[in-house]
Amino acid sequence: MEQQLDELVDFLASPRADVRQLAATYIVGFSHPSSEHHQLLQARAQKIVQPLLVICHELPVAANSAMSTLVNMTSSLATCELFANEDVLRMVVRLITIPTSIIADTACMLLSNLTKKDSICRILAKLDVGDVPGICDSRLALDQLTDVFVKGMDKTYNKDAKFNFLASVFADVTNHPFGRRYFLERTSYDDKMPITKIMVFSEYPDIIRRGGVDSTMKNICFEKDSHREILDSNETNMLPYILLPLCGPEELDMDDMEAMPEEVQLLGDDKKRESDPKLRATLLEAINLLCTTHYGRETLRAKKVYPILREMHKVETDETCSDLNHRAVQLLMGDESSETRNDYEPAGDENVFEEI
Repeated sequence: MEQQLDELVDFLASPRADVRQLAATYIVGFSHPSSEHHQLLQARAQKIVQPLLVICHELPVAANSAMSTLVNMTSSLATCELFANEDVLRMVVRLITIPTSIIADTACMLLSNLTKKDSICRILAKLDVGDVPGICDSRLALDQLTDVFVKGMDKTYNKDAKFNFLASVFADVTNHPFGRRYFLERTSYDDKMPITKIMVFSEYPDIIRRGGVDSTMKNICFEKDSHREILDSNETNMLPYILLPLCGPEELDMDDMEAMPEEVQLLGDDKKRESDPKLRATLLEAINLLCTTHYGRETLRAKKVYPILREMHKVETDETCSDLNHRAVQLLMGDESSETRNDYEPAGDENVFEEI
């Protein structure tokens, strides 16, 4: 079998387009992680990646097979490392941002695999990919990817792409301080913070899109020095988009509701909470992170976050979410001291969901 596989790999680099394309349609079956031949193909990754990227620009059927093979093979971090240079990464980004690309969504999946590597996140954060008309007036990859992600909501940019998997890319990039800084700094071409463009999708129907956005918002909350900006309704104003998926149909006290962010007031009796417990946990982790600064706790108190957590706790069935909810309430309802004004100290184990 190894000999036949070697021959197939060689065909990927054939000078004849029809031979290359036929080889690409055959090899995709061997690339799936569940295939018995997957490891044999991984061992030949260095010979495969570049030819497959070339085929991605050819006929649609072959291009789709080539990109699917790359997605399957980059389940291995060792294979991802083969993409850790500017030229290769630039090629991947362009396969996403070309408005006529029929494999843009699959290329987003590839990039979301690649950004599991720290080295690739670092390259992507500074990558110049040239001008692409119709996206934005910037040559930076992250600027173009952020704006095309927004345009994918209604397929106004590429009729064949929604770009949902870019949300996972943003989540990976914001695992790093340089990525969080990018999303919190205003861009030179439109004077907007990138996080404000994507946070509005925290209740989007597609779980990949909203899940990546939730993780990105959580990661942003690690920036303690930016908590004022994050919570300022005239700046980032991220709190409503963390809270909205955690809100349910319950009626709240009118005085409490009036103090809440406008976006979470009067939601109606058909309002549904986030159904996925992992995403609820992610959003609760974001609240806990905001509670690690005195300013964050004071703002969350003033914005009446406690009643939202209290009502959520009453119906929560997931143990992890219940624990995270309880921890956040401890931080919000605990007494402040001179020490906790600098950092947090969890309150005791009393029933912190008692009405106050």
